[in-house]
Amino acid sequence: MIILLKKFANILTVLATLLLLVGFAYIIIKNQPISGFVSEIAFCYLAIGVFNYLLFGTATLWHKKSEMK
Repeated sequence: MIILLKKFANILTVLATLLLLVGFAYIIIKNQPISGFVSEIAFCYLAIGVFNYLLFGTATLWHKKSEMK
């Protein structure tokens, strides 16, 4: 069960990173202000860190393969 939660946390990190890349490109193309977007992405990463801290005791964004044992 712990391994599945760690994999889920890694998937959340990947999704937040994809959102960052796609959203940043969209904001640059549409010439919109970037400040609100940056705060939303920071909140996503913060939420992932809090999730990891509450479940595993470490505020990390990525679980290495060696930690999945």
